[in-house]
Amino acid sequence: MNCNYCHQTINRNLTLKEIFLPQKILSEQLCSRCMKTFQLLEKKDSCQGCQRQSTQTAYCKDCLRWQQIYPNYNFQHEALFSYNQAMQEWFELYKFKGDYRLRHSFVPYLQSYFKQKKTFLAIPMPISKERMEVRGFNQVEGLLDAAGIPYEPHLIRFTHGLSQVQKTRKERLSLKQPFKLTQEGQKAVLNRDIILVDDIYTTGRTTFHGAQVILANHPAKLYTFSLAR
Repeated sequence: MNCNYCHQTINRNLTLKEIFLPQKILSEQLCSRCMKTFQLLEKKDSCQGCQRQSTQTAYCKDCLRWQQIYPNYNFQHEALFSYNQAMQEWFELYKFKGDYRLRHSFVPYLQSYFKQKKTFLAIPMPISKERMEVRGFNQVEGLLDAAGIPYEPHLIRFTHGLSQVQKTRKERLSLKQPFKLTQEGQKAVLNRDIILVDDIYTTGRTTFHGAQVILANHPAKLYTFSLAR
């Protein structure tokens, strides 16, 4: 069995589940050396709105600003990992260079998180048609598919532009609404518990645009989630 990321051999004892269901092993593992480079986020002393680390107050400055813009939205964003140098390099390979095999890298962590959200309808953040033609896959859907997490692609991106990581902070914050719900999605979110799923949370602008569209169709609850922030 090889590491999903560095491809070095992983030597460890198999679990009973892996022995009797060997197809589950595949390449859904990171070696301990690679895993140590990724930093799991702590909830202690973090922002209650976006999980920014080491904040001195309940909400960081960004979230206080979002509260002014969306005063009726009791938002709660959760993420698993810090968007540190190691995570940036991983996303460079997975998202921008198209190594689709890497969608398996964080399967156990995603499965553990979404096990607590079984009653929620997961909606992945969409990409534009132009981006899909270039990349060949939606990176968020890839992560969910690899982890076996059901979702519905009810959100559509109808505009195309530079990737968020290629924009300055000012450009990200000034982004106009790029999303809409499908007609089926408008019915599906009504009175449902929804979790909007993205890959990376930076300023929150994309997340709040997606949330705004969903909130307009009256879900029972709306949480947001990203692999990294």
